Amino acid sequence: MQDDDKDFSVEKDSDLDDSVITEEHQSDALNKLRKKLKDAEAKAKEYLDGWQRSQADFINLRKRDEAAKIEFVKFASESFVEELLPVLDSFNLALLHGNKDIEPVFNQFMQILRQRGLEESDPFGEKFDPKLYESVGSLPAEKPEDDHKILEVVQKGYILSGKIIRPAKVRIGEYKE
Repeated sequence: MQDDDKDFSVEKDSDLDDSVITEEHQSDALNKLRKKLKDAEAKAKEYLDGWQRSQADFINLRKRDEAAKIEFVKFASESFVEELLPVLDSFNLALLHGNKDIEPVFNQFMQILRQRGLEESDPFGEKFDPKLYESVGSLPAEKPEDDHKILEVVQKGYILSGKIIRPAKVRIGEYKE
């Protein structure tokens, strides 16, 4: 019987089974790698989006900070300029009363203040706007077109870098038939 056993052998289909198993294993491995790649790409996109948002936030923060600095510099001297307004009033009063000797000093003083953003508000002849001017009385207007117009500037107003720091004090025309 031993010889018969030798003649009879069962061949295993190992080559076929191994290739199918190897192919399935490779397919599973490939699918796992594709999933890992997809997950990694999603994570990379998430990180890139976050980085881009952070970059944009930083740029916006820098712009706001620069704007705040500019605004601060503009109005840092506001209280100092407000303290100088009585001096300007004295100059204007002296010039109004014919003291021409001080005119060069006044012009130099005003030039420095204009360079710092100060503007005079002398609204003579303009239509009265209570947001911009302070009425201290009225004057009789002879013509209807002078009704509610500024006919007298009692005290000049001042604007610092676009902000009214003192409204002009004015008298407005009042037309009565």
